[in-house]
Amino acid sequence: MSAPQLWRSPEERGGEREPTGEFPPGASELDGASRRDFLALLGASLGVAGLAGCTRNPPPEVRPYTRQPRDVKPGVALHYATTMTLGGAASGLLVTSREGRPVKIEGNPEHPASLGASGIYEQAAIYHLYDPQRARTFKRRGRPGSWAAFLAEVGSPSASFRRDGGAGLCFLVEPSGSPLLASLREKVLAALPKARFFSFDPLARDAVFAGTKLSFGRPLEALLDLDKARTIVALDADFLSEGPFRLRYQRRFSDHRMPDGAINRLYAAESALTITGANADHRLRVRSSEIAELGLALLAAVAPDRGKAGASNAFAGSAWVRTAASDLRERGAAALVIVGSRQPPFVHAIAAAINAELGSAAVSYVKPALDDLAAGPASITALAREIEAGSVDTLVMTAWNPAYAAPADLGLADLLKRVPTTIYHGLFDDETAGRAAWFLPATHDLESWGDARALDGTVSLMQPLIEPLWSGVSAPEVLAAFVGIAERGPLRLLRESWAERAPRADFEAWWGASLQRGIIEGTAFPRETATLDWTALTGAITAFVPAPRAEGIELDFRPDARILDGRFADCAWLQELPDPITKLTWSNALQLSPRTAARLGLATEDRVEVKLGGRAVISVVLIVPGHADDAASMALGYGRGGEEIVARGLGANAYLLRTGGAPWFAPGATVTRIGGKKLLALTQEHWSTEGRPVAIVVNAPDVIRRHLPVLDTQKGPQPTVYPEVAQTGYRWAMAIDTSRCTGCSACILACESENNTLPVGEEQVRLGREMQWLRVDRYFEGSLDDPRVLVQPLACVHCEDAPCEVVCPVAATVHSDEGLNEMVYNRCVGTRYCSNNCPYKVRRFNFLDYAKDLSKSEELAMNPEVTVRARGVMEKCSYCVQRIEGTRIRAEIEGRPIADGEIVTACQQACPSQAITFGSLHDPASQVSILRADPRSYGLLHQLGTRPRTEHLARVRNPHPELG
Repeated sequence: MSAPQLWRSPEERGGEREPTGEFPPGASELDGASRRDFLALLGASLGVAGLAGCTRNPPPEVRPYTRQPRDVKPGVALHYATTMTLGGAASGLLVTSREGRPVKIEGNPEHPASLGASGIYEQAAIYHLYDPQRARTFKRRGRPGSWAAFLAEVGSPSASFRRDGGAGLCFLVEPSGSPLLASLREKVLAALPKARFFSFDPLARDAVFAGTKLSFGRPLEALLDLDKARTIVALDADFLSEGPFRLRYQRRFSDHRMPDGAINRLYAAESALTITGANADHRLRVRSSEIAELGLALLAAVAPDRGKAGASNAFAGSAWVRTAASDLRERGAAALVIVGSRQPPFVHAIAAAINAELGSAAVSYVKPALDDLAAGPASITALAREIEAGSVDTLVMTAWNPAYAAPADLGLADLLKRVPTTIYHGLFDDETAGRAAWFLPATHDLESWGDARALDGTVSLMQPLIEPLWSGVSAPEVLAAFVGIAERGPLRLLRESWAERAPRADFEAWWGASLQRGIIEGTAFPRETATLDWTALTGAITAFVPAPRAEGIELDFRPDARILDGRFADCAWLQELPDPITKLTWSNALQLSPRTAARLGLATEDRVEVKLGGRAVISVVLIVPGHADDAASMALGYGRGGEEIVARGLGANAYLLRTGGAPWFAPGATVTRIGGKKLLALTQEHWSTEGRPVAIVVNAPDVIRRHLPVLDTQKGPQPTVYPEVAQTGYRWAMAIDTSRCTGCSACILACESENNTLPVGEEQVRLGREMQWLRVDRYFEGSLDDPRVLVQPLACVHCEDAPCEVVCPVAATVHSDEGLNEMVYNRCVGTRYCSNNCPYKVRRFNFLDYAKDLSKSEELAMNPEVTVRARGVMEKCSYCVQRIEGTRIRAEIEGRPIADGEIVTACQQACPSQAITFGSLHDPASQVSILRADPRSYGLLHQLGTRPRTEHLARVRNPHPELG
């Protein structure tokens, strides 16, 4: 995957320094300021100057745009390396900035977590930055406050925590690997030695570290090398869409889904169907509580002498376990067992034992990158007990929304009332903000200075792309306030931290180079020598007693595939992104298997009451093929309160049923129909291809033998009544390899961000009026109980014989001499004849003026190279024609042809699995020409004779012969 054209690798730079973005020219934006005002004051910190009394000192000089800032050329994009964090772990970004405002995010090719790709959260960070619902006002007990007033109060000698060395001072922070935050924490504890730090993350990975501690005697981080894995068993592990290295793992997994003789094989066992399960060659649906028994049976089958306790349990004789174990043993060092973070430590230890017994080369261990390895229920429960004991008089919360997301049995929202002084630092005026004595609005990652560690220990730097739009402060500044150094500002704090950590004579040159690359070279942790403690593990296996099967339904709590744990709930882009499996938008639902729903007499969209442990919530049923029987799943993050407008009232709050003792799955739930229905906004309700050659799948042996009878019918010339369009020069085309595609949906968000596609809201989605130019269709194959899943990305396929063009009465949709099916927006009068005549149903019509209600800040997120469409206009994929033309101009200036791979579409650039290829067919050696000549390539709906320029490559499965 190519990097953006203005960013260069260190080898390409040859020692020349690029602009570091310190500060990249940018301006703040206030309500009421127009785009003209923004550009007129480019380079000036308008928002900071206007709110100087509430935040920090204004910049010493305000320069109008008549004096062009350094490195800024109007109309020319700049690219800066920076970082964002999720769960404390870093992901490297390259951010496109235009005239001082960031407008697009890609992955940093040099960062180990992203490898140049970007996921849905990275893409959506642009919307989050400009979100008009972000908090912008300091509050003290519900009234307007200021940063200066907060600093004065914290620094006052009369502050209670200063009198007793911090005995009553507690911090509730997110887990982090940031060296800067670690150094500030050390300074706080040096000045206030009795202060205490607690960590909280609703999706904490405590079990992972407890499992490696049980296995090796100390907590370690497992790093997967999927390049070396040919047989993979995933036990409740959605490693393709969750976790800090999800983008890296998608790339490496997909690299070995090619039918070249080295194709990998994936077994997955899980309760609810996930992206990993959808990509499995063999999937076993099993309740989450039974994964431990399944793991023991697998250990017994792989190493009979080590796993005797699992040799006779319920799974020991199953064909799935027998075949998976045989496959693991056969592969040996090229085999790997993965366990998800939802499972208890014992299951992680079982996986470590199997991998050790196999001598797996696909897993290695490093010390954990996070400073806090206990950020789950145990940590926040300890804080709750301190509050109950009356030993907390000042509580500082920088963790995300603990009043909403803490275990329900703690009653933390009520406990906060017992703390005399509560301080909350957050992006939104949410549930916790309303309960805090002090609320400090946070800066966004794209407005902040900082650092963070990736899973392997690599440190990357966070640099702002724009001055804070509103009066926010960063987490390092909050900690610095308690040791009297907040006035230094985040940049100085960061530089001083690294000057102490990496002293050198050439610090300035080193600092500039590190900012330029986005990562600090040589900071990855060395691999640890990890020897399995069989004595401890054998004792744990001997003591293991399977939980008795309880009455009722086992309820699973899962991160949502779009809004995660709820922290992205106010992002309309993500709310409207269809769930990769269910295709649900704007809500969560109670997911049930077809058998369980039939037993309970329930249907999709029935309203139900879900009870667990004396607590209840009202939800809506969604029947999902492939779900485990006698189990139900609910996504976290919905049922929001606070002041957030977008998220309020959507879905049911699963946190109200989640307890510290059972944070991921709990038995004994009851589901009762209460009458009535709630319509769900589903973007795809048709599950099957009805036997038609739409999304095609073949088995690996068939591909290797080049015996593809199904695909033979989807190739070759078709009769046509269309006149031949003269083709000159380039012939743009795309190839989408569905065997590499995991269905993660990053391409959809990338397309929206690049092409100014707007969300339309839940009601409009229910009417089928979503505006996404690119969709990822999902089909089930086989039985509804145990289906196989097919995914197929689909946008306008740019037919050479396009049915849409011949019916347009005003020639708004036309064919270019390079094969693009183009839309001339100014001609379109909205007859929608083209949409009716499109067999692929990929054209989108603006029924309403979705752009008219955009706030001034949201307008800043728009890509200036793409028109924002108005009501009554048809629109669809353009192959990112703005990128084509920009590259053409550069090539013509340099007097050369466009090179293969030089144009990278937005969907292609984001794709973690590199499933999308774009180029020109005029060059038979181009990558897209080679892929279209592959025996797996076919034209969708080939029988219609439309001759699509986008062709798909059939999905390849690698089933084990014994399981079929």
